Amino acid sequence: MDAELAELKARLAEAEETLSAIRNGEVDALLVVDGDTERVYTMRSADAPYRALVEQMQEGAVTVSLAGDVVYCNRRFAELLGVPLQNAIGAPIRDLIDPEEHAALAHVLAKGTGGLRTRLRTADQPAAEVHISVSGVTMDGVEYRTLIVSDLSTLTRIQRESRSKDEFLAMLAHELRNPLGAITGAVEVLERASLPEPGTRHARDVIQRQARHMARLVDDLLDVGRVMTGKIVLDRKPVLLGDAVRSAIAAVSSAHGFSGRVELGLQPVWVRADAVRLEQIVGNLVSNALKFTPAPQAVRVSVSADGGDAVLCVADEGSGIGAELLPRIFDLFVQAEDTSDRTNGGLGIGLTLVRQLVELHGGGIEATSGGLGHGASFTVRLPAILAPALAASPADRPGAAPPATRVLLVDDHSDAREMCALILSAAGHVVVQAPDGAAALALFREFRPGFAIIDIGLPGMDGYELARLIRNEPGGREARLIALTGYGFPEDRERSAAAGFDRHMVKPAPPEELRRALEGPLSASTSR
Repeated sequence: MDAELAELKARLAEAEETLSAIRNGEVDALLVVDGDTERVYTMRSADAPYRALVEQMQEGAVTVSLAGDVVYCNRRFAELLGVPLQNAIGAPIRDLIDPEEHAALAHVLAKGTGGLRTRLRTADQPAAEVHISVSGVTMDGVEYRTLIVSDLSTLTRIQRESRSKDEFLAMLAHELRNPLGAITGAVEVLERASLPEPGTRHARDVIQRQARHMARLVDDLLDVGRVMTGKIVLDRKPVLLGDAVRSAIAAVSSAHGFSGRVELGLQPVWVRADAVRLEQIVGNLVSNALKFTPAPQAVRVSVSADGGDAVLCVADEGSGIGAELLPRIFDLFVQAEDTSDRTNGGLGIGLTLVRQLVELHGGGIEATSGGLGHGASFTVRLPAILAPALAASPADRPGAAPPATRVLLVDDHSDAREMCALILSAAGHVVVQAPDGAAALALFREFRPGFAIIDIGLPGMDGYELARLIRNEPGGREARLIALTGYGFPEDRERSAAAGFDRHMVKPAPPEELRRALEGPLSASTSR
């Protein structure tokens, strides 16, 4: 037993001696015998995986002498500097960082531990903001310092985007609560039977105005999502840019009461564009300029030709844009600082939407400003086209499609259905209503309507299935089917067309648009 114990102790001492030799760099290679197989591991092969790991790191790795000279760095560190790898090795580390941090760097290098936040002095590129962690190491009896250099620009951008999203959600809550509060108050006013007519008329106006405001907010949110995911399809036709400007300004003035504060200078320039989206671009730019321009100052809107471009310019002398914000003014959720009462409102998505829509049309947009208090100017450039030869098509002539008088309205939301029925009845149509597909099919067989306005998201039988069944009924081929739904992506429109719908409209459809859908010629055109 004593002999076996002595042998074990001897083997343990031999193993400890071998490990010590490996740690101290005294071993050049190891011979490992496994049965009949012998394998040789050199220290070079053992070191290679670690070198590969360091070279693949997303952080910069640097070894410096106690004097502060770079004796080794990986490729990531050279990339952060924007210089070839050989130019970084041998350079004093102090020459590669912000001079204001030289003292702090000297302190942590002397201490052998610690960290600091600084900027790298880069070549021909923006300075990289980094965090440097320092530790000490001894190799072959010589002391060095190892530095791990982490790029903070990505982290800073993520933090900024997260903060912008938080601010956006707070603004969205504010923007929705305001009209909801006004609508609630107006409803309470209408419930008072003794209220004189002027008061009830004003309450109705408030409900209508605030409901439209909420619809615009929802539209902007949906449109940003559609544009960012490439799901907006343009219906491009020749458009006189000045006409689109006048139409957009009339809508803005009607909604916000900015009448008389816009100065126009419009030359006759044609573009090939989606008229609805073009008016959306102009409306966003003009309403944004008016919000930040105190009365009685005006906003100047001009249209001109420049070479092969149609140029739209919206300029104001309002609050202006700060130099730090100007490069990011078209980014999502970005807004200038505002007071806590949010008097200017907005969600920080309008200019993002404008830029995306302009680029979809093959154009570009630029913002300029002299700084805070010096106004701003937004210039849109779109490819111009020659004026088209205008001729009235058969569909544009009077009597092309006489209005139908019998309308089947299908929607499971009773309030929305009742209001839509009132609008159509006031226009002279005879309307019957159904809350679901089964009831609608029975009414169609009895009523034989010329038009059927059908919600897609019905309980049980959805609108697609109902449309297919109606088309198989006697007289179903002649009826005109309109999908009125909250689904507005291109694939939704394709599904409705495949199911047999003649037209696809997205809720909430303005009353005038509903009336035109029953009175005008039907085509594959769709409503936003």
